[in-house]
Amino acid sequence: MLGVQTSIVRAALLVALAALLEATLSPLLTLGWVAPRFLILGLIVAVMGLRDLQGLLLGFFGGVLTDALGSGIFGVGTLGGVLAAAVGVRIGTLRRKGNMALLMAQAVAVSVAAYDLLGLFAVSLAGRGAPSASGYVSGFADYLIAGVIPEVLLNAAIAYFVGGRILRLIATKEDTWN
Repeated sequence: MLGVQTSIVRAALLVALAALLEATLSPLLTLGWVAPRFLILGLIVAVMGLRDLQGLLLGFFGGVLTDALGSGIFGVGTLGGVLAAAVGVRIGTLRRKGNMALLMAQAVAVSVAAYDLLGLFAVSLAGRGAPSASGYVSGFADYLIAGVIPEVLLNAAIAYFVGGRILRLIATKEDTWN
């Protein structure tokens, strides 16, 4: 019986490349609050064929690398990376039950929405740019409509069209003993 499994070395290289792209290229492609999240896409693709602990450690590695290379609040990328890895590992169990591109797009959409909300709350808790008490709902609604939703749609579309091709690059065939 042949099963598809992800090579841990290829997955680690993909996550390192995604973190590097996230830190260098993503700020240049930002339009308002919307930007491609290369780390989340790379993590979802990389951890789909890994075991739970391997996937979470890879998410932690990618998040710390993004935090170290980026300019945001340290820890937001790490927590976002672990969250994206957890979603990717769970989606990997559904691999044979559905359309792979659609599952990957859904996983990226959930992870990007959680990452954006985590970033908003981290900035608010740190006291850097927190909305005033009277305008908090309006500011949150504006961010949700103009930032989170378009970014989720953009990254889900990227995952839908590109994610399967990237997954084929890191997947290996595994022979099982009979």
